[in-house]
Amino acid sequence: MTPKPTRKPFRQRLEGLLFYLLLLIAVGLCGWLSQRYQTVFDWSDRARNSLSEASQQLLTRLEAPLQIRSFAPNNPSLRQRIAAVIEPYQRLRPDITLEFIDPSQQPELTREAGIRRAGELQLRYQGRDENLSILNEQQISNSIQRLIQQGQRWIAALDGHGERRLDGKANHDLGEFGAQLQRKGYRIQSLPLSEQQAIPRNTSLLLLAGPRVDYLPGELTAIRHYLEQGGNLLWLTDPGPQHAIPTLLQDLGLTILPGTVVDANAAGLGLDNPAIALVTRFPDHPATQQFKLVTLYPFAAALKADPTADWQATPLLQTQAGSWNETSPLTGELQRDAAQGEESGPLTLGYAFSRHLDSKTQRVIVVGDGDFLSNSYLGNGGNLDLGLNLVRWLSSDDNLLNIPARTATDTRLDLSRTAGAVIGFGFLLILPLLLIATGLLIRWRRHRA
Repeated sequence: MTPKPTRKPFRQRLEGLLFYLLLLIAVGLCGWLSQRYQTVFDWSDRARNSLSEASQQLLTRLEAPLQIRSFAPNNPSLRQRIAAVIEPYQRLRPDITLEFIDPSQQPELTREAGIRRAGELQLRYQGRDENLSILNEQQISNSIQRLIQQGQRWIAALDGHGERRLDGKANHDLGEFGAQLQRKGYRIQSLPLSEQQAIPRNTSLLLLAGPRVDYLPGELTAIRHYLEQGGNLLWLTDPGPQHAIPTLLQDLGLTILPGTVVDANAAGLGLDNPAIALVTRFPDHPATQQFKLVTLYPFAAALKADPTADWQATPLLQTQAGSWNETSPLTGELQRDAAQGEESGPLTLGYAFSRHLDSKTQRVIVVGDGDFLSNSYLGNGGNLDLGLNLVRWLSSDDNLLNIPARTATDTRLDLSRTAGAVIGFGFLLILPLLLIATGLLIRWRRHRA
């Protein structure tokens, strides 16, 4: 047998050179592909490093490119952090651009943009712009939402008769809800008709929130004129006197049942107060479609409506079976008494009315409860999200419906002093001692072996 000829050293070196050359080309191609095409997997808890579903829905409604300018100094670390906040938006919408501007190099442009601090953003969309100093998903998405809205939306809240105030801080007021409306781009103002005899024409929505005393004849005339001209209205009422307001809405055929709605289903959810009514299902109406959150209504009044032919009425909020309008004091064991006019559920707590008037659509919502949007109960269930949806429908912002308020996940760990001391003592002393003892034991056993 003749032995195989060995490879020549030159051929071996050539093959090795080609191998490393091809390996470098493959690495370069992988790097190029990773820059051109990106695939991101978010395995963090609750996908905290990705945009929420609400923000993703919002980005689908952008009809033009969104330009973001960051007025940040030439600090690579700062600019990298800002770019990381914007990157999830650009991942979904490549037409969102981010431009960095050094304020020290372009002071005139910085002044014209109204920038007050380093790192501030300016968002520009279809000729409108808004500055933003707090950089997180909630603030950025709220700014985009405001830019999407066409024109200003003024909400006028009647004041001077004990109404719930949109800027009030008392438990029964609507201050937190008013703050959320402002974050969504709405302008709110208190409107005392005793000082201003007419409702401004640029009012997108008039709020009647539980007056405690009667309106004067001249004030009722101003409200009636606003409604006759096609103005939109949100009326939050409660059990008890209505202060002549139903006379303004006679065409709606609205009747407020006596008593307070009680709901036996509340006990099943751990609610001790029987006067808290639950609404878990909503009709296929633009203000509530695809809305699936449970909402709570404390001390509510039940409604009935028989509108005229001009108006279309939709029951928006209906309680479950097992509820009724209790006319007796809410003490002791409660049972429905049909002889006292107490009707069994489902009961309607809110109606949406609409009609065509002079080439425009007039919208009215009446809710038999003002507490569900108050500072005390706004955070319960989906009350806040429902309130925002109602306002958006009333102010004709239908394209922004069903974008729930962004809530932050609980990232805090609250420990007692004892638990903190045990954890700290354990990691700083006990665990190192155990490791040392384990090492010494292993060494001793090996030495014996």
